[in-house]
Amino acid sequence: MRFSLVTNAAAKDAARLLYIIPHWLRVFNSRLVEICVLVDTKPLEGRIADLHAAVSNLEAVRGVLRQLAADDRRLRWSELNYDSLENVSQQWWTSGKPVRCQNGSPIFAFAASIAEAKSRFVLRADCDMLFYDNGWVDEALRQLASDECDLVSPPRLGKNPPQFSSRAGFLDWTNFRSRFLPMELAHLDCLRRIHRWFRRRPIVLGFEDTLIRQIERGRIRHSVLPSRLGSSMHIFRAEDAES
Repeated sequence: MRFSLVTNAAAKDAARLLYIIPHWLRVFNSRLVEICVLVDTKPLEGRIADLHAAVSNLEAVRGVLRQLAADDRRLRWSELNYDSLENVSQQWWTSGKPVRCQNGSPIFAFAASIAEAKSRFVLRADCDMLFYDNGWVDEALRQLASDECDLVSPPRLGKNPPQFSSRAGFLDWTNFRSRFLPMELAHLDCLRRIHRWFRRRPIVLGFEDTLIRQIERGRIRHSVLPSRLGSSMHIFRAEDAES
């Protein structure tokens, strides 16, 4: 079975993409239908912006993607179209049109990138994830195809916590969207909502928090694959890739 790998990028990610996309092509090789990169051209916000000191350079991002796409036709990329916010939100959420969560993490961009995939099976990964495959990809696809699970996380290097993370996760997009979408967004508690309403800040929790809540309620079945099948690792901040 083959799959789509979708990821998101921003104006600080040129160096990351230059390293990570060739790595993905080597690791996943012939099983990849495509790598789809969705670039958010708007500046980072909130805590997420504070975590990254690298200089924004959208032209560098575009240049890297053009170069990589010329080297391998499985790579396609586009820029996030904010005119599609309403349509994407209606597909994913029972109410609201969030762009980012309360700490600045993307919601719209993550949802839109998954919806961009051409394949039934989709691996969504951050653009700074490394993978070692010793059978976890085949096992993830098997669990999804046999309807044993709805979300499958790759093995994680070191500690392997059971909680879902949006840094990397596999889903059967055809089944997922028909069974679970639209879903209710997760929000801050009442006191923190009031505080952020006064400051005119977002009150929704992150993309992964919404999925975790559905998992905790028993609606979505999730598994984290064992370390004997490989590993995944979140490796660096944007500025680290430039050093």
